[in-house]
Amino acid sequence: MDSTNSISDINISRPAKIIIEVNGLLDENLSDVLGGLNIRHSTTTDNVSISYLEGTVKDQAALVGIINTLFNMRLSLISVRLH
Repeated sequence: MDSTNSISDINISRPAKIIIEVNGLLDENLSDVLGGLNIRHSTTTDNVSISYLEGTVKDQAALVGIINTLFNMRLSLISVRLH
């Protein structure tokens, strides 16, 4: 059986560990603006830069704030996962 959570299993009314993937290179100094999440980078075999934001968000409102910030930075979201 797949270990992926279904949407009905997700509860972030309390702190949750997450991983967000976005296209592009994020400056690691943006961590404070992005909820204190750790930022690391990777490059695909096609030379596409991916940034990973990892850490704990306080709740759903904090997660939405981070996603809105990424949207305002015009970054393409690849995925948001509970970790």
